Amino acid sequence: MYVNKGMSPTKIADELNEREILAPAIYLKIPIYMKKESTNGKYLWLRTQIRKILRNEVYIGSVVGRKYQKVSHKIAKVRMTKEEEHIVVENMHESIIDLNLWNKAQEKLKEKNVTKLRKYDHSLKGLVFCKECGSIATLRCRTEKRKSGKVWRADYFICSKRNSYTSLCSCKQIQANLIEEKIKENLQVELKNISYSEQELKEIFKNSQIDLKNRKTILNQRLKKQEEKLNWVNKVLEEIYQDKIEKIITIEDFEMLYKKQNTEKNELIKQIQETKLELEQINKKIENVDIGKISQKVKEVLELDNITKEMYQKLIEKVEFDKDKRIYITFKFSKYIGEEAKI
Repeated sequence: MYVNKGMSPTKIADELNEREILAPAIYLKIPIYMKKESTNGKYLWLRTQIRKILRNEVYIGSVVGRKYQKVSHKIAKVRMTKEEEHIVVENMHESIIDLNLWNKAQEKLKEKNVTKLRKYDHSLKGLVFCKECGSIATLRCRTEKRKSGKVWRADYFICSKRNSYTSLCSCKQIQANLIEEKIKENLQVELKNISYSEQELKEIFKNSQIDLKNRKTILNQRLKKQEEKLNWVNKVLEEIYQDKIEKIITIEDFEMLYKKQNTEKNELIKQIQETKLELEQINKKIENVDIGKISQKVKEVLELDNITKEMYQKLIEKVEFDKDKRIYITFKFSKYIGEEAKI
């Protein structure tokens, strides 16, 4: 399937599940891999199992040892060893896979050289859901270096349950750029009649400045109370220490009281730092925000240029896609049922 039919590990897993061929977990009697949400209630093949099989030399008659090594003779903990540390003994039993076929599979695995960027973020991450089962969609990002030296990259979303094989959800992956195109297309329809006059923008600016200054006043009052309370706690700590020296209280009482007051002191210091940080941010906003920047930001939103994650979160409730790649967008200000997104 992998070499001759060009099927990926995921496609092979799908094929074996559709044929209801027993997975290794059944004859190895590993109940932890039972998938309760599967349609037939049986164990499921996972793409990780397929990848392990494709690389396993036992199928060509070899025995591989030293895959794990004990960390220390004093403890039972073990570590996985690197491939170059393995001990391979060839021709230990009859092979069930032709060596030539196995070598072709290894060459193909090396050529693929696809890397998953697990830490990669996307502006729509957390907003996309599977229409079939309601699960949140998982972001995948893959890169592949082409012969020309250029790096190809593709971002797409897949149902998280299908991605982890916790269920046989029929919803397949969809390219992220298709969702973005559909969102922009429908945002343009929703926003084309929205416009702001210079006077309205000045009013927005004025109100934002008032809100910021009101918030600053509240934070200054909070900071004053926090600092007063911190001074009081410091005095209490001094008195407790003095009582200990003069043996007015026992060592046990001192430790208990000191611990309690010191915990409160540390919490107050943390709160004061947070308040000061927020005040600093507000002061920057008051100093830096001007009517020109507001006008530019409004223009970017209305023209759908440079849409950020924050903008998506303010405009969109959620995006759903089904097994036929139809896209359903729910805006926070209205609802739109998308047409079929064709690849």
